Amino acid sequence: MNQEIEIGPYKILMHPATFQKARNYQKALEANNAFAGFYLGRGMKNKDVSMIKATEFIELLARTKRPQIFAESDVFGDGRDWSKVELSILGDISIAVPVLVFDNGNHSFPRVHDAPFSATLIFVPGALLRNGHDINPADWDVVTINGQIDHNAYYSLYERRLLPGFIYADSIARSNNRQAFITIPGIGCGAFAGRFQGSLGAELKKTMITFLENYCHLLPSIRAVYYDPYQECNNERIEIGHISFLVRPLTKGNFGKSQLCRPQDYEEKGDNFSDCQLVSFVAWDHVSWPGNDFYIGYRMTDDGVKSAATNSMAVLTGLEGIYNAGTFTYNPPSDYRNWEAVILLNRIELRVKDNLIVLPEI
Repeated sequence: MNQEIEIGPYKILMHPATFQKARNYQKALEANNAFAGFYLGRGMKNKDVSMIKATEFIELLARTKRPQIFAESDVFGDGRDWSKVELSILGDISIAVPVLVFDNGNHSFPRVHDAPFSATLIFVPGALLRNGHDINPADWDVVTINGQIDHNAYYSLYERRLLPGFIYADSIARSNNRQAFITIPGIGCGAFAGRFQGSLGAELKKTMITFLENYCHLLPSIRAVYYDPYQECNNERIEIGHISFLVRPLTKGNFGKSQLCRPQDYEEKGDNFSDCQLVSFVAWDHVSWPGNDFYIGYRMTDDGVKSAATNSMAVLTGLEGIYNAGTFTYNPPSDYRNWEAVILLNRIELRVKDNLIVLPEI
């Protein structure tokens, strides 16, 4: 299946099942069978929900996101801010951002590239299994049974969240007559994991193997997937069809190979990734803008680090900044304190209309 996809400044990606979930939620609101969370309700004020188009509804939901917020600690999810259904839909939304990469993405003292190179970041939320207010976390009931991870349910959630991004990565590589080299962290394996933290790296590894076995035939232009669960799992290499799946935890002898290196830097004996372009998946948050921590100037978490190391903020806001090789941060113009100020002062909103891609196509 070779899908032709228009490549633009940034794209909103969504699985067909999630698109239908959003449609069903809109219909439930229209019939008064559900009640919007505070932020969505405020956005829909004075609007006739029955007259809102599907993409407009998804845009209203996306625009409830805050530039910087932590879903695992700051969110109630019981309607006081977002409803659980809204968090479920937002968790299934990805954003693909074409960027210039300035450093290798190490969290501290990264190696600055001699010259920036083009890549794509794909922001994907992990399973949210922690809530700072002792309320049932957004994805808890989806992936657990009797308080334990249900392997099939966990796989289904990640399949729905990863497949649109993988198809998109395959398409952009093919459109450039190249192959994609994908780096991916332990999405949802850190703070989001709650009491499962420290064990989900292996769960996600198994999920990734099954995922690639199921879909490698749909991804002919993906050459390799480099999975870095940081300190979980052991080094391992598995050939799945034409795709090399490399499990390479950073702390297990892989220092210097953070997730924003040139593809050639990941080559091992017998490899040739010189014809590959980098696509890096980013561990994102259900309710933040892509970049989260970095909107207030912090190069922290996978989300904030990869935004600080690239010009993703310029792509998302439309305002060019400059990379500072001394602080390892892509900074806004000096008129602004930080990138959050850029958004708030210019009233910039995320754009879904004419920017949404539902994948795979049905």
